[in-house]
Amino acid sequence: MTKQRSFYIYTLGCKVNRCESEAVSDLLCDSGRYFALTDDEKYRADISIINSCMVTEESEKKARKIMRRIKRENPDTMILLCGCIPQAAPEKAASMGADVICGNKNRRKILSLIDEFFEAKEKTFINGVEPHLKGDKFELLAPKIYKKLTRANLKIQDGCNRFCAYCIIPYARGDLRSLPLEEVYAQAKALVDSGHREIVLNGINLGLYGEDSGTTLAEAVKKVSEAGAERIRLGSLEVDLLTEELLRALSEIKGFCPHFHASLQSGSDNVLKRMNRRYTKAEYTEIIGNVRKIFRNASITTDIIVGFEGETEEEFAESVEFCREIGFLKIHVFPYSMREGTEAAKSKAQIPDNIKKRRAARMAEVGAELYEKYCASQVGKTLRVLFETYENGCWLGHSENFVYVKVRTDEDLKNTVRDVVIVDCQWGRGEDTVPEGRLV
Repeated sequence: MTKQRSFYIYTLGCKVNRCESEAVSDLLCDSGRYFALTDDEKYRADISIINSCMVTEESEKKARKIMRRIKRENPDTMILLCGCIPQAAPEKAASMGADVICGNKNRRKILSLIDEFFEAKEKTFINGVEPHLKGDKFELLAPKIYKKLTRANLKIQDGCNRFCAYCIIPYARGDLRSLPLEEVYAQAKALVDSGHREIVLNGINLGLYGEDSGTTLAEAVKKVSEAGAERIRLGSLEVDLLTEELLRALSEIKGFCPHFHASLQSGSDNVLKRMNRRYTKAEYTEIIGNVRKIFRNASITTDIIVGFEGETEEEFAESVEFCREIGFLKIHVFPYSMREGTEAAKSKAQIPDNIKKRRAARMAEVGAELYEKYCASQVGKTLRVLFETYENGCWLGHSENFVYVKVRTDEDLKNTVRDVVIVDCQWGRGEDTVPEGRLV
């Protein structure tokens, strides 16, 4: 009988990476040859898998740090490095000290790569990276059934063809690929049948869903609704893809949540142009205006890069002011990280790290102020909340517009959706601010 071996997966980066790690874990467990370890057991694993990210220099450093720790704590483990680093930079990945590397293509191959490693008479480095090719299809992996969570992530799109000046991801993810509509329905149905009340649709460039197959994002959302999902939320979107036609179609779908993560990246037109983004401040403002016109009490979250090559103090100040004008619920702040192979990396006008750090701290302060302001605006409103966790006598969960809400009650609200009147805010700092409500 084949020996069962243990594994642990370290996941870095975005929600798409998390979806893929979960699918790989199920793939390995379903084979009957491997079993997953808990966080407390990870340094005892026979196989240590690092699903890497390379969107920033810091994410690469984290992968290297994890590998060093693994080798120190568990020198006999087999290390498999997968994800974006091997796909975009296979030579770099090969030099990092892993036993096996593979990229973002053909994850089912991980099974045979691990088998090959353990069956070899002499332990040698195995390179299992496959290049992305034009016409590649979306890789079908089973959705993760979360036994303890109310919300589930469903990846429906991969790849990007936009080549923003700062971004390495098109090289790591290849061309556009979309999950067929019938699979969207089938996978969503499996998640709903397992008890999930909310499904979050994710992709590398989610707004381009269907461009390769003649379908649309609205059609995918409708399929999830037809599968019985009580609530449907979208992951990150490029704002110029939020057309009025798409917004109106989404507004007619039962269960769609009025929360849009519309990546801004900069509030300066000059910087946006250097970034090769496809909108201006005026266009962003108009599109967000359409969102708020079509969806009552919609919330907008975003990503901001500070310290992009050549960013002046005036351009940074312009970005800060524009964020205030839009009134985001949340801002995810990223100091610019130069990525070799991108257009922006060629610039000699790189910003010193100390300035980037200062600007990131300032933008984070603005984000905290805006979060508090948005939470205060919800007092007196009735929000529909999906309750997820229980802490210190309170049930906590997210409203449809992604406000984190707490209710003091002895009633068991786990995985229920209830109307809540917001009566007060606890003024912590930034995202520690939690509006309090009472059940209707």
